[in-house]
Amino acid sequence: GENRTFLGREDLLAGEGVVVEVLDDEACVELMATFIAADPDLWNEDIGE
Repeated sequence: GENRTFLGREDLLAGEGVVVEVLDDEACVELMATFIAADPDLWNEDIGE
């Protein structure tokens, strides 16, 4: 995945021993950017804004 479009609580997961690998996949970044641009209201609802 990627964490450019939304930065979650990676620190919380890592603090509990979860290995977090951010691949910063360009295809994933593009997919998310396209989705956010196409439906910003749904995106904001999804992230709690």
